[in-house]
Amino acid sequence: MLFFLAGTVTAGEGVEHTNVLKVQFGRGYQLDTYLSPLAYTGWQVGIGNEWWQPFRQDTRLGQTGRLAHWAHVGRVEVLGARNISKAYTNLTYGLELNGGWGAFYAWQWFDNRLNVFLGPYLEAGLAVKYMAVNVNKPLSVDIAADVMAMSGISWSFYGKKTSYRLNYQIRTNLIGFDFMPDYWESYYELSEGVKGTPRCSGHWNHHSVKHELSLDMQFPHSTWRVGVAHDYRHYGNAHMRFVRNQIHLVVGCIWKYRIKANERL
Repeated sequence: MLFFLAGTVTAGEGVEHTNVLKVQFGRGYQLDTYLSPLAYTGWQVGIGNEWWQPFRQDTRLGQTGRLAHWAHVGRVEVLGARNISKAYTNLTYGLELNGGWGAFYAWQWFDNRLNVFLGPYLEAGLAVKYMAVNVNKPLSVDIAADVMAMSGISWSFYGKKTSYRLNYQIRTNLIGFDFMPDYWESYYELSEGVKGTPRCSGHWNHHSVKHELSLDMQFPHSTWRVGVAHDYRHYGNAHMRFVRNQIHLVVGCIWKYRIKANERL
């Protein structure tokens, strides 16, 4: 959890932003019964960015304003995957695009070292899966958009010239919509495109949980993050099931910045 709630805003300056640029690498499990009844496992690699900042306060209200304990966060990420069946007879290649934005209320104790936050989060994602050796159903496309509940906790502790922060964050879907691909009868239907079936989704037919445990380490000239992220998604209907279960090692670089208004180039 990375945000700055107690800082002041001087004339011509925006609020302080915290940015995290990170790469991730790990293993994944995939089941897509539209493409194949077999389960696939493999490796994934990705890059993402997230940014945290408090809502800008009216200078007359300062940190006692209505939004004094509110902040917001945005995320984007791209993930590529290569999975193979247990029988080593086929491959799938995947590309995932995810983005989201959320607002949250934060509670702070022990000189702001302990932080707890809770709030809503909006997320949208696109996943494209390609079957390497299959001429009948080579491509599957998943689309989902969710209203999620977001929460987290962090604890900061300090060294002589360093500081550290242990974070845990979790998000789970509440309600939204997803896209279910239709069955293809033959190769020639590829030219007609994917019709698909959009539907209302929630925990009753589309279960999604994303959480991450990380450690932020601030040194004299740089700040870094290392952690483990887990992404679980399970959805479908009576005829088709889709599962993505991914766990990744995350390494990121953290920096803070302010944007000056009306600054000449």
